[in-house]
Amino acid sequence: MAAAEPGYDFQGLVRDLLVLSKARVVSLLVFTAAVGELLAPSFREHWLNGLAGLLGIALAGGAGGVINQIVEPALDERMRRTRRRPLVSGRVGPRGAVLFGVALLVGAIAVLGLGTNLFTLGLTLVGTVGYGVVYTLYLKPRTPWNIVWGGLAGSLPPLIGWTALGDPVSAMPLVLVGLIFVWTPAHFWPLALCCREDYAKACIPMLPVTHGVKRTCREIVNYAAATLALSLAPAALGAGPLYGVVAAVAGAGYLFMTLRLKRMSEGPEMDRYARKVFSASITYLFVLYAALIGGHLLTMSGYF
Repeated sequence: MAAAEPGYDFQGLVRDLLVLSKARVVSLLVFTAAVGELLAPSFREHWLNGLAGLLGIALAGGAGGVINQIVEPALDERMRRTRRRPLVSGRVGPRGAVLFGVALLVGAIAVLGLGTNLFTLGLTLVGTVGYGVVYTLYLKPRTPWNIVWGGLAGSLPPLIGWTALGDPVSAMPLVLVGLIFVWTPAHFWPLALCCREDYAKACIPMLPVTHGVKRTCREIVNYAAATLALSLAPAALGAGPLYGVVAAVAGAGYLFMTLRLKRMSEGPEMDRYARKVFSASITYLFVLYAALIGGHLLTMSGYF
């Protein structure tokens, strides 16, 4: 008797939905939002609103990821990095993806509308539309500076987390937004260097395609230096000396990596190192925001 052809398993479906919603990217958004909440003055009194804010950001961020992949399956098919995504491979159909994205967005609106406030809901929707629509449809195919302006959408979670608790906007959350804003190009362009041939074939005007490798490396260094400079600002806003030391050391380390990348000759070795710089940038941001939490807790405990 012939063996039955295996069906589509539940675990496989869950994995595909996580890829479709860009769960890894969303986890970083939720983490930075959580830091914004922990630093907010009224966190202890309104932590339940904070939980609603984090859930809403996760759902909205997932919806943005789904929108992004619904809009550009043809591009994903031409890129080695994305050609195995669920929509491209056919493991998830367009109708299923649309229903999933709508469910995530409706869930986000419900959670944020009931559990936080209208301002927080509005900020979250701006971020979702900014990434899923403005960046994907208008910035990415039209300008090599797409990731600079498109990165603003991904910079909002610390402010969203702060306002989810009902606290008025102040310098600290705005600095945290600015920090992610200047970090994003230094984070993404090393990956764009590795994928420059795919972007060129797909006619996407990423900076390495339009301005060349050397110009891209210079810009990576510039934005890494700007990130280091801005990362010191929270120390003056009450984050504490521990954070200041960590920010200075981590920022200098990442800047050194980008300077080394800038000095390398174009080729496979540079591409491999660019991927290391890309991975290191994620660790760098995580260390910065973890240090913010640690410094804040030490300051509250009276150690500094």
